[in-house]
Parts: sequence; C-alpha cells; structure tokens
Amino acid sequence: MRPSAAAPSMVYAEGQPIAMAIAMQAAEWLTTLMSGQATSVEKAAWADWRQSHPDHERAWRHIEKVSGGFQGLDGQASRQALARRSRSMSAGGLPISRRGSLKALSWLAAIGLSGWLGARSQPAQTLLADAATSTGQRRDITLPDGTQVTLNSGSAINIRYSSTQRLLQLVQGEVFISTAHETSGPYRPFLVETAQGHALALGTRYSVRQDGERTSVAVEQGAVRLTPRHGSGSLVIHAGQGSSMDAQHVAPVHTVSPDVWGWRRGLLLADDMRLRDFLHELSRYRHGVLGCDDGVADLRISGVFPLHDLDAVLLSLPDTLPVDLRLRTRYWVQVEARKKKLKIS
Repeated sequence: MRPSAAAPSMVYAEGQPIAMAIAMQAAEWLTTLMSGQATSVEKAAWADWRQSHPDHERAWRHIEKVSGGFQGLDGQASRQALARRSRSMSAGGLPISRRGSLKALSWLAAIGLSGWLGARSQPAQTLLADAATSTGQRRDITLPDGTQVTLNSGSAINIRYSSTQRLLQLVQGEVFISTAHETSGPYRPFLVETAQGHALALGTRYSVRQDGERTSVAVEQGAVRLTPRHGSGSLVIHAGQGSSMDAQHVAPVHTVSPDVWGWRRGLLLADDMRLRDFLHELSRYRHGVLGCDDGVADLRISGVFPLHDLDAVLLSLPDTLPVDLRLRTRYWVQVEARKKKLKIS
C-alpha cells in the first residue's frame, strides 16, 4: 500500500514527524486487530512490529489514543508468542493478506493524513462508535437504565448518559427503541440525536432512521417530539404515526404500517413499492451495488421478502416483473428492462 503522489510523505504522532509508511502500517495493524479474527501469530507479529522501532511504538500509541483505546487486545499473550512469528509475513512485518487493505486507508482518512487531525469524518465516527452493526447484521443492546435498543443493518450509535439526561447519538443507520421508565432519582429525558435534530421520547416504543439528509421516526407506542437542529418549531407524533425532518423543517405526520418494523423479524415487507425504492432497501442489507435502470424504476412490487437470502430475492425478480438481472460481479447487480426475444419464422 503506497500513498499517492498527492499524499504527504510524513505525518505527525505525539508532536513528532513519522514516515507515511509507518502510519500506514499502524493503520493496517489496527484493521487486523479490530477484525476480531486476529490469530495469536498475528498478535505476536504486531507486538514484534511495535518493539522493532521507536517510531512504530509512537505511531501505535497515537492511533490507539485517537481511536479511543482497545480493551480487547491481549498484549501479554502477544509478547509471550513472539517466537511464533508467521512465515506468511512480508518483509515489512505485515500479513500479506492485509497489505493494501481498504479499511486501513479508511482509518487514515478518518484520522487525517496530514497530521492525523482527528476522527471527525462519517466513516471515523462509525468506526469509533460505542456500538455498531455490519451490513446484514442486527444487534440487541440493553442500556444502563434498562432501555432496549435494536440496531438494524449498518448502524452505529454512541451512548451518552449523564445525571441530567439519557442521550443516544445515532451516527448512521436505524434503531428501534423501547425506553425504560426510571424509578429512582430525578427524571432524565431520553433523546436520540441525529445530524438533522433530535427526537424526545414521551414513554415510547419507536424507530429512528437516518438516511441521507433526512431523519425518519415511526412510533409504535407512546409519542415522540421531533425538533430540527436549526429550525424553530417541533412536532409531536403519536402511536401509529411517522414523520421525518431535515435540519430545518419537520414534515407533516403520516400513518405508518407495522410493516415499517419488519426488519426486526428479518423481513422486508413491500406494499406496492417502487422498484427503485425496493432495491434501495435491499442495498441496506447486502454488500455491493444494486443498480436500477430508469426505465424500470417505477415498476411496483409487493410481497414479504427474507433478508437472510437476498440473492434468492434478486433472482426471483424476473419471475414477477418484466426485468432482467445483469450481474457484472456477485456484488454489482443491475436491474434492467427485459430484452425482447427475436422470433425466428
């Protein structure tokens, strides 16, 4: 992995310059260890790399500090396993399979190539979130007060509780929340904050989704007050209702169907949904690109679709709609109008 010609050859860690190559190595080691699949041999090689040069150790301390620290790294075990260094290591000490990792690049982008300026970008916020899910994964979490949170696919949250409030920052994606009733001490309001504003729970079961420039909320029980970040008004929505907001305005209330929470059961429920919108929903649960030609974008689709087998869902589309699938790769699928077959007389 080499920086481009436009990238700086030096970055800074702990106030001192280090070579870009060392910064990249630190990022690659971070990717390896954060994968949750690092072997004892890889951990040993990581410890060996740290000890082999003072700049390596300094680069690691810096990226660890910026990234918030890692409680799960077994440094003692790594030191004990130094002698078992893998034969698959390259001359630079990195696993060959990790070299060129796009994740390492995203870490450097998040931390800032010029001086490692800090984790302010959206990818960095996601990587450093308190809890997150990968594409296709769902996760249930119990917060300190007993509030239950379910993270949908590709979602990330930060948990910020204090003596005066309960705050959940939705970094990306979607969550379903069942707020707990506090039984002791002063009441603390429960807020979900997004890039567009915040949602105040009023004894509630509800979902919050951040999608592009909008935040959408659907209430199953109780009520939620939506307040845009830069707007002056707010809106209360009740059970069976939904709304959305950008940073300036809240949209009018509309009725929502329980179908909106089908993802909690591993289902996508479509009721006369535009094909383009349907594919957009599928793309939240599947790696790769799902494209749709303009000529078929407004076709309508209805049904109940399992989120655990999206390849089967895609392959079934030509059975119900006049479309063909063009698979450039397994992860790049284009839906286009069905080609007419020539009749041979």
